[in-house]
Amino acid sequence: MSTVNRANRKATDADIIRLNSVGLSLATIARVLGCHPSTVTIRLTSLKINPADTRRSFMEDVFTRLSPDEQEWLADQLSPEVSIKDFVVKLIVDAAK
Repeated sequence: MSTVNRANRKATDADIIRLNSVGLSLATIARVLGCHPSTVTIRLTSLKINPADTRRSFMEDVFTRLSPDEQEWLADQLSPEVSIKDFVVKLIVDAAK
């Protein structure tokens, strides 16, 4: 494993950490930052940060952590016309305004 700090890195450690914290896969992080997925893995390992677990169902994990009342509220917000993905995007866009 390389611990050399290269000035010509395509992505900063902060970029990798942020995208990993969002829950993106290593391949997606690499594509966004213009590097190879193994580079992302090596950098996270050297920083002692576990890669996001993208094999698990993200929404299943979120949903099961909610109370029954919160689960009911969330289900009421969604419909065939409003997916969970669209709902979360809208929440983020509205919060960033």
